[in-house]
Amino acid sequence: MNEKREVTVTSDGAGRRPAKQQERSLLTRGTLLDATAREIDRHGHGSIAMHRIAREAGVTTGALTFHFPTKGQLLTELKELGLARIEERVNEAVELPAAPLRRARLLLLALLELLHRDVVVRAAVRLSEELPGGGDWSDSWLRPVQEMFRSAGEEGKLRAGVTPEAVTEMALRLAAGTEVRARGGDPEPDVAEAGGEHFTQFCDLLLYGISAVRPPEADRAPR
Repeated sequence: MNEKREVTVTSDGAGRRPAKQQERSLLTRGTLLDATAREIDRHGHGSIAMHRIAREAGVTTGALTFHFPTKGQLLTELKELGLARIEERVNEAVELPAAPLRRARLLLLALLELLHRDVVVRAAVRLSEELPGGGDWSDSWLRPVQEMFRSAGEEGKLRAGVTPEAVTEMALRLAAGTEVRARGGDPEPDVAEAGGEHFTQFCDLLLYGISAVRPPEADRAPR
């Protein structure tokens, strides 16, 4: 006796894959994207090979090309995923009910921890830097943080002679340096925790070194 499989039928009579199969497909795509991110994080995009990504993910090359027929499609989806994670954190910080300098601090802290902990985000940043026409990975966060610095200046929270443009440039260099330093592997939990403490210190040196305002005692990055 044949076991019946439930299939959702569309109005044109086409069958859709069962929910569990769709879930497995999504999990496999996620595994492949993670494996690709680790390869790019270690070696850059120029030296990655489809068979090596498949081996890293524990699947066949055929399974890889089923989900991503070309390397270009794979890299494009990976970059979009990583940049979307950055944008999500930025949006969380922008919406916080806090003073501009405090929100800038939390935004940068969230960004630095994300670059430190998330290999997909680091790979997306590297792709945007190395691929022709890859765009600027800082587009999603640099303008909002500059607006926060500008608002802080208008409120008299910046020291005399400190411009929002100069502080924004310092923030960009801090983020770029964090991404480069973190390349090559995800940190162990204790290393990641220590990194979070260092990033808090970096942000305080950057943002409260330019202001007479004292840093808050226990701010954490938005989750």
